[in-house]
Amino acid sequence: MGERSRMTPGRSELTLRIGVSVDESSEEVGVATARFVKTGITPDEYDQMREKLGVGDTPPAGGVFHAAAVGEDGKIRVFEVWDSREQAEAWGEKVMAVRTEAGFGDGPPSIEYLEVHNVVQR
Repeated sequence: MGERSRMTPGRSELTLRIGVSVDESSEEVGVATARFVKTGITPDEYDQMREKLGVGDTPPAGGVFHAAAVGEDGKIRVFEVWDSREQAEAWGEKVMAVRTEAGFGDGPPSIEYLEVHNVVQR
């Protein structure tokens, strides 16, 4: 399908685009995947889950970017970018196991996966 460029530390702009190489020294990997999750959990439950998962400042294998925001309903919504959908799904299985064990949430999360077309960051 194509290639994408991996972010290099210190870049002021990151562009992920199918079939385009940003930097000759970039490592080729599969298509980046964005994951949007309506978690159905509270900010307190989210913080507890991160602790149970041992998530610090380093993303799990394949994780490029993670942001959590509080929606109008007071529940956490997550936006992530992953090197591949497979890595995102593998992490999602670990998260779901912890969530189920803890009894968090008001039902199963809503998850959407999309191929990343472009990312720009400062």
